[in-house]
Amino acid sequence: MISKLRLKKLKVFLCDLTYDTIILVSDTIPINIGFIGSYSKKMFGEDISIELFKYPKEVIEQIKKDPPDVIGFSNYSWNSNLSEYVASIAKDINPNIITIQGGTNFPHQTNLQEIFLRERPYTDFHTLLEGEIACSNIIERIFNSNFDKEKIFNDPIDGVVFIHPNTKKFIKGNYIDRIKDLDEIPSPYLNGMLDKFFDGYLTPFIETNRGCPFTCSFCHTGSNYYHKLNKFSKQRVEDEINYIGEKAGKLKISNLHLADVNFGM
Repeated sequence: MISKLRLKKLKVFLCDLTYDTIILVSDTIPINIGFIGSYSKKMFGEDISIELFKYPKEVIEQIKKDPPDVIGFSNYSWNSNLSEYVASIAKDINPNIITIQGGTNFPHQTNLQEIFLRERPYTDFHTLLEGEIACSNIIERIFNSNFDKEKIFNDPIDGVVFIHPNTKKFIKGNYIDRIKDLDEIPSPYLNGMLDKFFDGYLTPFIETNRGCPFTCSFCHTGSNYYHKLNKFSKQRVEDEINYIGEKAGKLKISNLHLADVNFGM
């Protein structure tokens, strides 16, 4: 754990938003932001507070009531515009807020990454590929800059791209090595971070490994970056399934989604 004297506690919202006016476009428990939140909490402990959100109305109400210092959003094809819209609301309410996006709906080519960000003026940072370490790097930069926005954007951040708010230059940090032992990321199920999402509407979601040796052009994980397979331990996966089973069983939920890229392996 990184331990330093902090000026104040950092308030962080993490959002995996879904449209919910007619149906739930994404009906899974947000394990993605759970991983980000669990890893960040491991790194910064009591120096940060973290709240997770799935439903747009809930997070918008909370932003209006008590805006955070940092808000992060998942970026997929089904919620990219929604994430940017809520980011715009957050910026209107608190112009000093730091906004982050991360997810697979982001180009691999540098020139397209720049275009993507310039089309999303309410997003300060976008993480590259796996996001746990990248997000912690952003938080560490905020702390090291003493919450001074002029300093936050002064230098590249590994695992992150951004448009400098003053110079308007596109800045790209180095790619980060993947986490090989995935148990380094505390389980957001076993630490209770995802408990609020057992609401009877969302389906449990787990991941047992990351990576794939194949190079399918239609798949985000076809990149060379993902060629090696990294795993969560068997015991952890069993513990998560047992934890989920007890909670989901009480809600009469019998489905379980797997986030593994290649289930056939």
